Amino acid sequence: MPPSATADETPLRRKVMDAALELFDERTWDGTNVPEIAARAGVAVGSIYRYFANKQALGEAVFTEAKAAFADAVITEDVRKADPVTAIGLVWQHQVAFAITHPQAFSFLEHQVHGAYLRPQALEVVDRLNRDLVEILRQAQAIGAIRPGDPQVLLSMAFGAFVGVTKHSRASGIALGEYDLDGIGRAVMSLLGLKDPDSPEAMAS
Repeated sequence: MPPSATADETPLRRKVMDAALELFDERTWDGTNVPEIAARAGVAVGSIYRYFANKQALGEAVFTEAKAAFADAVITEDVRKADPVTAIGLVWQHQVAFAITHPQAFSFLEHQVHGAYLRPQALEVVDRLNRDLVEILRQAQAIGAIRPGDPQVLLSMAFGAFVGVTKHSRASGIALGEYDLDGIGRAVMSLLGLKDPDSPEAMAS
């Protein structure tokens, strides 16, 4: 993952964060203990507690950093400036690119349940990303570009479909980049009710 922007970032803290992400992805947060993280990072257990009060604080830091990186990758300045239809396409491309480039982070974020150790403050980045995505769908609905309905439900359906593909990729051992991502993208756009621009229906409209 990209280095944290926190003021206390050091090479040792980075090693701990990277080791923790690897193990949380492999074994889940519940299935990982601090000595294992220290061993993976090649540091003393006490070194971890210089930066993190406990495993919960470390888990929150790893989750928040990964989710913030995902949010920044998905909601770029180009997305903010684009019309809603273009923005939907860019969001799809960006999330696919993030999942391919940072598979551990994406898997950790989206294939696990994090409620046991995240406090409300750690979920602020989740809420911000969700609001941005819902607003894009609302704007698309306002111009009749996608199907009507609760945009939060549509978002859950579309993103859930992509997460399902990444889970299948992980389980099958087939790299995500080897899938027909263009075809999957068209299927997700169809789920939203967004017409394929090359389809006869779109050309006729």
